[in-house]
Order: sequence, then C-alpha cells, then structure tokens
Amino acid sequence: MSPHTLPLSRGLGTLLTRMKLRRCQSVGAAPTVLGRVWIHGPGEIRLGDRVVLDGRVAPIELHAMQGGSIVLGDDVAIEGGASLEALQSITVGTGARLGAFCKVLDNQHHPLRGNRHERPPSVPLVIEEGVTVGSRAILLPGSHVQKGTTVAPGTVISRRIPPGVTVGGSPARVLRKEVAG
Repeated sequence: MSPHTLPLSRGLGTLLTRMKLRRCQSVGAAPTVLGRVWIHGPGEIRLGDRVVLDGRVAPIELHAMQGGSIVLGDDVAIEGGASLEALQSITVGTGARLGAFCKVLDNQHHPLRGNRHERPPSVPLVIEEGVTVGSRAILLPGSHVQKGTTVAPGTVISRRIPPGVTVGGSPARVLRKEVAG
C-alpha cells in the first residue's frame, strides 16, 4: 500500500459521511457514519463531535418534524435500526449509547382513547450523559433518563428515571442501584 492511499481513503470516507449528513443543521468534528442513515423532516438535527451512527445492520432514522429538534451530544453512539422521531425535542447527552432497534419518540402520534385523528401534545424527551439504552428499548414522550443510567434491552420508559441505576421491564422499574465505592 502506498503512503498516498491511506489519506485518500480517509478523505473519501469523510466526504461520504458529510454527504450522508448533509441535511443536518450542524455536524461536529469527526463524525462516523457506517451503513445507512435516513434523515427526514424539515426540523433541526444537530450532531456533536465524534458521533458514531452505525447503520450497517439496519438503517438509522432521524426524523425531526417542522419545529422539532434532535440534538446528539459529543461521543454519542447509535446502533442500527434505531429510530428517533421528534415533533418538539429529543436531546441525547454526551457519551450516551443507543442500542439496536431502540425507539425514541416525543409524541404518541394519536391518543389511545377517544378521537384517534387528534394529535396529542408533544413532551420533550431527554437522555442525559453517560446513559446506555439497550436494544429494542422504547422511550416514550416525557421520558427523562438521568446521568449514568443503564436501560435493559426491551424496556419501556415513560417517566423520569433516577441517575446511576439499572432499569428494566415494561413498564420500567429499578432493578439495581449503583453502589458508591
């Protein structure tokens, strides 16, 4: 391999990543996009530094509707099949990890009872720094997962989760509290 091949391939990878992220309002330094990423909607999508979107297994979907925003902090990693849908606001903190096929949404899109054609109000969703969300977990409108929490695979969250715990189940319940050491 010649010494000129490596910088060229690195430059081509950077160009392809930037092209895949062209619909984002802002993209931080050194993003990595592997596989497919679908970016939809007229809302704002902002990515921090060193964000990794690994859509090799299945496409990652980032969908921000008119007036909505999705903000991914520095060092966030999202695995394939994950879907983030914002009518108002989804914020993912620094160093958070979202597992494969997890679903994060700030609106139910229709009420469970009554007029199913009415859209309920959106409630901002926050995932704080250092959170790990397992595969196939669902975070519903109004969820607030606090710093350092681990969400087990398949968990359904619809409320505020305290910091530094492990939650699991449907609905989510605390399985383990972090022991200070």
